[in-house]
Formats: sequence, C-alpha cells, structure tokens
Amino acid sequence: MTRFHSLFLFLAGCILLLSCSKEMSTEGPSAGTCEYAPYTNGSSFSYINVNKTKDTISYTLTVEGDTTINNTRFKKIGDDSVFICSDCKDGIYTQIASLLTFQGYKADNLLLTYLKDNSLKGDSWNDTVTISNGTVSTTGILRHTIIDKGISKTVYGKAYAEVIAVKLDAYAIVLNNPVPVGTVSTSYYAKGVGLIEADQSGDTIKLTSYTLKP
Repeated sequence: MTRFHSLFLFLAGCILLLSCSKEMSTEGPSAGTCEYAPYTNGSSFSYINVNKTKDTISYTLTVEGDTTINNTRFKKIGDDSVFICSDCKDGIYTQIASLLTFQGYKADNLLLTYLKDNSLKGDSWNDTVTISNGTVSTTGILRHTIIDKGISKTVYGKAYAEVIAVKLDAYAIVLNNPVPVGTVSTSYYAKGVGLIEADQSGDTIKLTSYTLKP
C-alpha cells in the first residue's frame, strides 16, 4: 500500500487513488502542455519517496498519450501500476481522482484543481467534495493556497527557478461551518519541469531526474 500512497501523493498533494478512462479518442483539440506541467508524449519523470522510517521507493512516470473523459482531453502519466489523468488550460491545472482518503475521511469522483500558475502569493481556491467518515456523509473542502511564488528551490542536488509552492488543507463542513481536518501537503512546482517536491506528515517525494520530449 505504501507504493500506491507515495505514487499518487505527488500531484494533488494528498493520498489519491487515481484512474483514467481506457477509452482513447483521436478527435477534438489536444489538452496542450502548460509550463508547470510539460507533459509531452514520451516525457518521463523519476521520483523518490522517503517516509518517516527512511524507507525509500523509487519510480518513473511516463507520459503515454491522451484519453478523453466527459468530453475533456487528459494526458495519461504513469507506469506499469497506474495512470494519472492530467489537464491544463489557461494556467489552470486539473486532474481526475476516483478516491481520496485523509484522516479517516473518504471522497469519491473528484476533479481537482491542483495549481493555478497565474495566481498571486496568498491566493487560494477551493475544491468542494462529498466526503464520508464511517456511515456519516458531509461536504468537504480542499483549500489550495499559493504560499510562495517565483522562488528558487534545490531538490536532490539540482537548483530550480520560478518555483510555485501550494499548500493543501482539508476541511469538513459540520453544521454549515468548516472544521479543519489538517494540512494534507505542500507541493512545489518548477517552471518547465512540473512537480519537484511534495511534503506531507509521513512522506516526502522528490524529483530525481526527468526527460522532456519535444
């Protein structure tokens, strides 16, 4: 299970089990490539995950083409175990998630907006989801906040410029009031590269190398 947690944490900054439609489409416009998600076909991104006990997992995700979900074209990024569905338009980055779990709460069928590269430091936006804890269902909020922008950050010995840091906090709505569940993660995205690091309480994921195809 650690393999799946480490693999899916890095894009949304939370523990995600992601699934893409297997239906391929050759019609319609391409989703395109944005500067903080350069997902051209054949590009690959290698990561290392280290947990609190220093257990380490390495894996490489490769962009393997397009898939269409609800009339929207997504890029498929993955390895032999799983695919992640990612899209970007006008500086707004989204992904499809079929299940999210955090602190005992679960949410299904998510379209998450994990980054807005035109936002300013301090800006935030919400994804509203239906969550359950046992037999009780309620509305939950995933709040994304730009906590830094335009910074430099060194990850695994390599310096990256034009980095955006996004903090993800989770809330449950109880009696019409948002109740904090906790900070899920802080993720760092570098211009021209994509995600370079994601930190949460039990794991840290870092980019070790990448190859971009034209």
